[in-house]
Amino acid sequence: MNSKILASDAQEFINDNLNTDIHKILLSKSKFDEVSSRELVEQIESKLKAKTKLPTWFNAANIYYPNKLNLSQTSSEITANYKATLVHGTTIIDLTAGFGVDSFAFSKKMKHVIHIDKNEDLSKIAQHNFEQLDATNIECLAADGLEFLKNANNPIDWIYIDPSRRDKDNKKVYYLSDCEPNVVSNMDLLLSKSSNLLIKTGPLLDLKSGSKELSHVKEIHIVAVNNDVKEILWLIEKDYEGEPLIKTLNYKAKALQEFQFRLSEEHITESQYSNPLGYIYEPNAAILKSGAFKLLGERLGVKKLQSNSHLYTSDEFISFPGRIFKVKGVYDYSKKSLKKEGIIKANITTRNFPDSVIKIRKKLGIKDGGENYLFCTTDLEEKLIIISCLQIFQDH
Repeated sequence: MNSKILASDAQEFINDNLNTDIHKILLSKSKFDEVSSRELVEQIESKLKAKTKLPTWFNAANIYYPNKLNLSQTSSEITANYKATLVHGTTIIDLTAGFGVDSFAFSKKMKHVIHIDKNEDLSKIAQHNFEQLDATNIECLAADGLEFLKNANNPIDWIYIDPSRRDKDNKKVYYLSDCEPNVVSNMDLLLSKSSNLLIKTGPLLDLKSGSKELSHVKEIHIVAVNNDVKEILWLIEKDYEGEPLIKTLNYKAKALQEFQFRLSEEHITESQYSNPLGYIYEPNAAILKSGAFKLLGERLGVKKLQSNSHLYTSDEFISFPGRIFKVKGVYDYSKKSLKKEGIIKANITTRNFPDSVIKIRKKLGIKDGGENYLFCTTDLEEKLIIISCLQIFQDH
């Protein structure tokens, strides 16, 4: 951490050059003797990324940013604030705290937050930023989280851990047991220090795989922002042996879409099917990740187009946790049928369909964009069809 970056003239330069071509700055000699051009660019790039991801940090004065990679690995402010709603009590330890976005969110809910990270530089950066944000109840420690836990004797209400999903060679890993630290092999230690664990994993982790690796899982939360799954949260309670509740959340600009269930409910539910009716519904990404395909249709009173398509239909319009479309027509998979309707430009989505979007565009002669949407899918008779639609926007 180069404290000279926090000097008023360096901060003014960073703020004045947020929209400047960074290559010009990199190729120019720095105006500051103790701050390099690369350091200035690093601050500019990270601050720009924080504008939408971390607006509280972006709008605060004298914030010190880590490099883009570290910032990209942090929670967004939206998801961090959601995590804070899941914990309660007095003390929480953020065992792999990094830049400290989650720790800051927890500080608004808990009396005492312990921010731990192996990286001494990140620890110092987080401490400085917490001071700028008036978060006085966060204690920062540059240490190995598991080693700290082994010697911890004071009561801990919650332990939060976000294991790194990269190995020593910086390659991505996909199983919890391959992450660092290994929460699977250290579960006994974690539960010996706190009865409540909150574990964050990436969106690619398979729910069945995670459920097999972890024990005492009480709830699984799948969190998406603007239809992009950002993280999966595992709430673990010591001695809990029941079936976990699965919650899906999709944060939109003006609303939050929620759906929750247990897998046993999904297993005993039978889907109802229909050819395309007046409206087509596409579930949001969090629901698709959860696998609640049959239960979603039953609860909302919509029918599936086909068992593997995960598209739904109804005669009457309903509010739905995902995208909604008004059907204009249903066509054979041929250039002739679409040309007849004058469709030459559209957004294309495939569901349970053998050809790629690129191949479909080439075959049908359809350009990208416009207000038309084409769903290329398979109907109940295993026939390839194209559903032409217009999207309906809802505020909830």
